[in-house]
Amino acid sequence: MKYVTVAIIAILVLVGLNATTASAAVKLPANPTYVALGDSVAAGAGLPTADAICARSSQAYPNQIAASLGTSVTSLACSGAKIDEGLYGPQVRGGTTLTPQIDQALSTSTPDLMTITIGANDARWIEFMTKCYISTCGSTFDSAAAKVLRVDLRGELSAALYRIKNLSTSGVPPKVLISGYYNPLSNAQCLGEGRVTLKELSWIRNQTNSLNQAIRSVTPYFKNVTYVPISVTGHELCSKDPWVQGITAAAPLHPTAAGQAAIAQSFVKVVTK
Repeated sequence: MKYVTVAIIAILVLVGLNATTASAAVKLPANPTYVALGDSVAAGAGLPTADAICARSSQAYPNQIAASLGTSVTSLACSGAKIDEGLYGPQVRGGTTLTPQIDQALSTSTPDLMTITIGANDARWIEFMTKCYISTCGSTFDSAAAKVLRVDLRGELSAALYRIKNLSTSGVPPKVLISGYYNPLSNAQCLGEGRVTLKELSWIRNQTNSLNQAIRSVTPYFKNVTYVPISVTGHELCSKDPWVQGITAAAPLHPTAAGQAAIAQSFVKVVTK
């Protein structure tokens, strides 16, 4: 694990902070400078895009946040990004080596606002979801493996947030809003008979909650960082009006344009001017 001490990891694992505390309001100046970091959810994968490398779309939530705040956004989010391979370390994508998103974001100045969605790839979330769909998931081994990955995620995320602070102009970091992830599936059986059982759906829900808790548990150590929960409850894949792309879509289980709009509103709700 890069740039992370055993002591930091131990502290983060043992604290067990409460994930139910409401997000505090974040005050921004008028016309804030804004940079978005993250993975395929933040990039807008599966939506119309002219970016062949990172699959960034103008329909992704950072663009909608910028519109709500009356500003523009520099989106550095990239599909496939992990914390150590994308956020604070280089990411290889389509044969191209990309400069770490944090380094790009802070190369010339410190923005007022930074949004981040990251961690699902570190936790191999889509791999577990795929396993649930094509075979079976939720074994004791699966749960133990997911727990180990979340321990690593906490350390990596802490290292990334420290890097943001250390690279910021005069040591004054941006206001950082970091999101959790939504559970894309309800209890409805719409993925084909026997594909995903109710027991597996429950396991997916619990693992998504645990992933969000792992992300959130790091944020209290950084005064400039606020956790933002997101949800598609009532609009899961199996609903009448899904905000999640289907299994055969270009980016399965990623937000639709409506889902991206809902995520944007979750961010905007915690911002004041």
